[in-house]
Amino acid sequence: MIFLKYFKKLLIQISSLFYFNKRSKVIFYHDIHDLISHTHMSTPIDLFKEHVSIIRNQGYEIVNNITSEYGQIEICFDDGFQGIYDNIDYLKKNNIFINLFIITSNINKKGFLNNKQLEELINLNVITISSHTHQHKIATSQSYINFKNDIIISKNYLQNLTNIKINSLCYPLGYYSHKTNNIAKEVGFQKLYTCVPGFYSRNNTKNRSLVQFSQRSEFKAILNGGDHILSFWYKFKYFKR
Repeated sequence: MIFLKYFKKLLIQISSLFYFNKRSKVIFYHDIHDLISHTHMSTPIDLFKEHVSIIRNQGYEIVNNITSEYGQIEICFDDGFQGIYDNIDYLKKNNIFINLFIITSNINKKGFLNNKQLEELINLNVITISSHTHQHKIATSQSYINFKNDIIISKNYLQNLTNIKINSLCYPLGYYSHKTNNIAKEVGFQKLYTCVPGFYSRNNTKNRSLVQFSQRSEFKAILNGGDHILSFWYKFKYFKR
């Protein structure tokens, strides 16, 4: 297992030497923390700050919505843990845009954002609120009506709370299909986020690279597109026909 982990990192770093062209891309985390961590998936704030520094030193712009094929990075956080709120002063001070995907059934639970905090966050120009479904169940394992009802509940909850139209959906655990894409579009979602690495696409389905524990050399390689060599394997695992 350890061998495979290091082999994967080496493969990403070698591959990045051939991919680098400063193409725009989406990266994602689950939470950030300083002293108090709300999940084992949380990224230490010092590591996150290092990532931000690398992004900007490499000449990328952190944006809330990618509009150019080159030079832009969109940062996502999944689930809606409280660490974003705990560290909001750093995000505001450094103008770091975040797309925050919320599991609406977890709102007000311990370790997760509550209604009041979400209402505060939505008023900040650096935070975009999006859906991560209501119950966080694998989309491809649900019936048409169950998945549709779940994302309708999530969409309506967030729109009623924020008074803003919710257009983006992130698939729980990354599993998706043509069927789930069609259902999400029926409900009114325009951007559908996966966990398959790849450069940013103007298509409805958006690729994303997980970077939450990436150290300096690996993070640089992922920014340069090194993890794209694994996209076929990720799509084979997560895309269900």
